[in-house]
Amino acid sequence: MTGYEELLKVSIEKFESEIFPLLLDNKLIKKNVEFFHNSFPKIADRLEIQKVSVERKISLLHAHIDNGGGLESFDESVLKDLTFVLVHTMFGYFQIFKSHLAYCVDLSKINMSENDPKFDQIVKKLSEFKNHDGGLVFYYDGLRKFFNLDLIHALERDLWWLNENLEFTFEEIDGTVISFNIGELQEELAAINAIVLGFTENYVKNFDGANYENMKHSYPNLFG
Repeated sequence: MTGYEELLKVSIEKFESEIFPLLLDNKLIKKNVEFFHNSFPKIADRLEIQKVSVERKISLLHAHIDNGGGLESFDESVLKDLTFVLVHTMFGYFQIFKSHLAYCVDLSKINMSENDPKFDQIVKKLSEFKNHDGGLVFYYDGLRKFFNLDLIHALERDLWWLNENLEFTFEEIDGTVISFNIGELQEELAAINAIVLGFTENYVKNFDGANYENMKHSYPNLFG
């Protein structure tokens, strides 16, 4: 198992144990007959190709460092390209998950209109939802951190840049400036990749169980 696969496994297990069951048990998820839009698997395949490109560039970086080189002497154009592909791939998975929430969450249950719901608004409303006993099902700070709303905010609005060390840098909603090196950026990619895989697998199991095995075989890049 590669390092990336280990990161995926940990994040999928967290999503499947802490997030999806609560959505399901509180009937916050509804059946979406268009869940598998015909472009969905094709986009997932493209993202897998981008991840292969990421792995190849990271292998070049690791080989350079293993041979005694430093980050400052690594090919700057390759390092920039690696960051760009990582960010673009991460944004692709964010877009898929945003679509999952917008079309699979029963927005009426969280007092939201289906008229162009925003990702951050859905997360905020989920954190305000109360169960039959009047208790909160989710906590906003926990969801905000798990779904990394600050990073999504920056990616959606293209509010990021490369700092003097060529690290991915963005400004959080509260104004805090954050920088990620390549390893940290890959961890963020694994986190959102895992959420998409975990959501897709569990959604299909629960709402289209009869087709689960066939779909998993046909679209392996969409299942954890």
